[in-house]
Amino acid sequence: MRKKAGNRARRRKKTRINIARLTVFLAICVVLAGVGIFALVKLMPSQEAVPASAVPEETQASTITIGNAGDVIIHSPFLKSSTYKKDGDYDFSPAFTYVKDLYESYDFMTINLETTLPGKEAGYSGYPMFKSPDSLASALTANGTDLLLLANNHIYDSGSSGFLRTSQYLAEQGILYTGARHSDEEKKYLIHEIEGIDIGFVNYVYETPRSDDLKGINGNPMDSSVAPYLNSFDPNDREAFYAEMEENVAAMEADGAEFIIAYLHWGNEYQLEETDWQREMAQRLCDMGVDAIIGGHPHVVQPVDVFTSDDGENTMFCAFSVGNQLSNQRREFVSLSTGHTEDGLIVSLEITKDKKGDVSLTGAECVPTWVYKSNSGPTYYVLPLNDMGNLESVTGLSGINSQVQSSYDRTNAIIGEGMEKVKAAYGF
Repeated sequence: MRKKAGNRARRRKKTRINIARLTVFLAICVVLAGVGIFALVKLMPSQEAVPASAVPEETQASTITIGNAGDVIIHSPFLKSSTYKKDGDYDFSPAFTYVKDLYESYDFMTINLETTLPGKEAGYSGYPMFKSPDSLASALTANGTDLLLLANNHIYDSGSSGFLRTSQYLAEQGILYTGARHSDEEKKYLIHEIEGIDIGFVNYVYETPRSDDLKGINGNPMDSSVAPYLNSFDPNDREAFYAEMEENVAAMEADGAEFIIAYLHWGNEYQLEETDWQREMAQRLCDMGVDAIIGGHPHVVQPVDVFTSDDGENTMFCAFSVGNQLSNQRREFVSLSTGHTEDGLIVSLEITKDKKGDVSLTGAECVPTWVYKSNSGPTYYVLPLNDMGNLESVTGLSGINSQVQSSYDRTNAIIGEGMEKVKAAYGF
């Protein structure tokens, strides 16, 4: 019995020892845990210690619209018209009376200024050598235009002095322009912020054959001192143009451009379809990352289309020609008697930046236009055909419905299929 009693006593003693050891062990663990937690807390930075730069900021989402119209050409009848003469000078604002609201509805509006501004002393003239009053630029900006495109085949019509003065005058007036410049400090492109989105604009015109190794524009050799100030390309040496455009695209992106639009003065006059070399150029620019092309020069509307880069990474909108916006190229005066030279197109591009900062084309709309002319004056109006049913009542121009409808039908027959293709490609 003792033996058993002694064994129980030893077990109780051992148990007490084990309990004591466990108590000490647990106490140590608690202490260590406390120290660990304290150390962990000390090691963890507080929220106040996180630098602001380390917290990702959400980009402000934004959507803008950029309107794009074609050639504005001041032929001789405009200069002779009593409608546009004012106080010994000219005011061309009346020509834009009925399209002003549409221009101003866009966040940004571009137009091709197919003339020169050499100054009153140089004299004014129409075709074939266009020299227009400074007030033309003022009228365009007063009626909603934000950017004037200068790289066209008539920009050298008044020689070197008129060429330089055109961009100089616009700069002095604070009017945005691109395609031609007057100093080495100016870039070949324009980057402009519109509602928080940096848009890159670049404008080029085709060259004609050289004379005495001088750059030819519309058959006129450019003085070598000013030739570098015009963005131009030789259609027969397109590889040189591609190399230059690759440099432009890289430079624009480095300067912050988030969406790039190329304005090309190209193609064949009075032809209702683009050429094979235009399609080649469009594809190459798409491969470079250009987001949209707006074309001009043929004086008629040509098709719109959509291109995909060879690597499948880029989709590009292309309007091969948006036709004339304002001119006297009536069917009775040109070789094309179908009325297409009286038609134009305003292409609106909707561009969106999402909260992640990604920028893309989210919409495209084409508004056909028609140039009305009356013999009184004579008087010209650019008429937008987005509300044809009310056009007569809004303008007070009676008897124009059939002409307006014909113009709309001509343009829609050219762009209709392409616009459906564009909408399918972009999903809008």
